[in-house]
Amino acid sequence: MGEVLTMLVLSFFGALSPLVSVIVNVTLLALITIPIVNWAVIRPMKKTLHDFEFAKHTIAVREDQILAVLYDLAMTADDETSGHIMRTQQYVSLLANRLKSMVPNAQTLTDENIELLVKVAPLHDLGKVNIPDHILGKEAPFSDIEKELMYSHPMIGESILATFQSEGFEMDLISTAIKVAGSHHEKWDGSGYPRNLQGEDIPIEARIMSVADVFDALISRRSYKDGWSIEEAYNEIINGSGTAFDPLVVQAFIAERKAFEAIASKD
Repeated sequence: MGEVLTMLVLSFFGALSPLVSVIVNVTLLALITIPIVNWAVIRPMKKTLHDFEFAKHTIAVREDQILAVLYDLAMTADDETSGHIMRTQQYVSLLANRLKSMVPNAQTLTDENIELLVKVAPLHDLGKVNIPDHILGKEAPFSDIEKELMYSHPMIGESILATFQSEGFEMDLISTAIKVAGSHHEKWDGSGYPRNLQGEDIPIEARIMSVADVFDALISRRSYKDGWSIEEAYNEIINGSGTAFDPLVVQAFIAERKAFEAIASKD
């Protein structure tokens, strides 16, 4: 288009020497083409980039709002204190990043996926919000009915999170949260619940959450038990490698032992 307009304008100059013709041609082409490119390409591109950044900001704000609501709900569901939620979140970050360095090409352990996992880790026991307090705080062993209710909390957590997913909220965030809430009580050998998943059929996010959750549960004092020593809890996780836990996650746990101890000793 710029070249056509240039030729039309040059026709008004009459005969020109070759050098002058080239100079005028280049000058006119620049004067005509630059505004056209700015109008047809640069301005729309700037608007697209602006719209993209605005959309990212909107998603981030919406994501924070969703998490704030779910975090509050999870806090009411936790059968100990908010300390368990915050500690396990830190443990998950340690394990996930260590695994990323151990398996650098793992597609499920990208920086973006790890960030999502750490964000949703506090929601792992969200389903306990629907378990009666007298069961959560019971000091005696559970009856069969009470045990069945407790074992239902992963599915309850999934159901709560699925309602947010169906409303069109951030899909990756909620999908990761569903994996964590629904599968963190599965065991590597298939003896866990609620679906008796085995090995790598268990989402890696849940396998990471499982080690973090069990370690903190063991060292924490609960209504039905005293807290274990860090050494006892450490040995329990090691002994569960290949049965309760993914052996690779246990290797990451061993590598991060000192960092785990530092977090645990803060409370």
